[in-house]
Amino acid sequence: MTTAETFSRELVLRNYAISTIHTYVSCLKLIISRIGERPSLDQMKDFLITIKNASYHKQMVGTIHRYHEFILKKPLDLSDIPYPRRVEKLPEVLSQDEMRRLIAVPKNLKHQAIIFLLYGCGLRVGEVLNLKPQDIDSSRMVINIRQGKGKKDRQVMLDEKLLKILREYFAKVRPSNYLFNGQFGDQYSDRSINEFLKYYAKRAGISKNIHAHTLRHCFATHLLEAGTDMAIIQKLMGHEQIKTTYGYARLNSSLISKVRSPLSLMG
Repeated sequence: MTTAETFSRELVLRNYAISTIHTYVSCLKLIISRIGERPSLDQMKDFLITIKNASYHKQMVGTIHRYHEFILKKPLDLSDIPYPRRVEKLPEVLSQDEMRRLIAVPKNLKHQAIIFLLYGCGLRVGEVLNLKPQDIDSSRMVINIRQGKGKKDRQVMLDEKLLKILREYFAKVRPSNYLFNGQFGDQYSDRSINEFLKYYAKRAGISKNIHAHTLRHCFATHLLEAGTDMAIIQKLMGHEQIKTTYGYARLNSSLISKVRSPLSLMG
């Protein structure tokens, strides 16, 4: 068994998310190819300096921490390798008019259903991909999200428009295991979702750079602009802490646009 395979096994045993395991294993393979399987602290620092992307840098640091903890099991003060300082950037959010235009473009039932789930329910892309037909509870008009982030279950609302599309899709496709199957596999991919979202955005005349998570941002922001209680939004999105949900207050353009500029106060 290779070092990467051993690392992967340890992460699986500790119940890490599949996406996190893939990320950490991929990072470890790069680390090993560059500085070996038992890098010194100085070697790791020199390597991290070459990683300019903040998100990628954070993944590498996380990999190094887990690798030393789970595999090398040798005394090493990793506190001297800090996580990079977070860069606070506002994510792209579509206006409600842009969202209406995006929804109107696709004719493919699968794509329509996925867009409605991302925007209408605020689901993470992984949660959409993991949905199974039995998770759609039309009798109670809820969708059951099984083992979302943090391995927690939750429920979100099932809108009538979404239910109509899901029924049409199910009658046509008859999915068996996962609700959305891939062309060559059992499960659809997040890459395919992001590709068709960019295609439809261009068709809708939307110049913003969007991806699956953009629609989740839109869900929270538009609910907030409509006056929905923050605690309800937190529950629907599956945020562990309310401060995460409060971050969407920064994106609430309707409140910002209503503030009078000092220029308007000048005589």
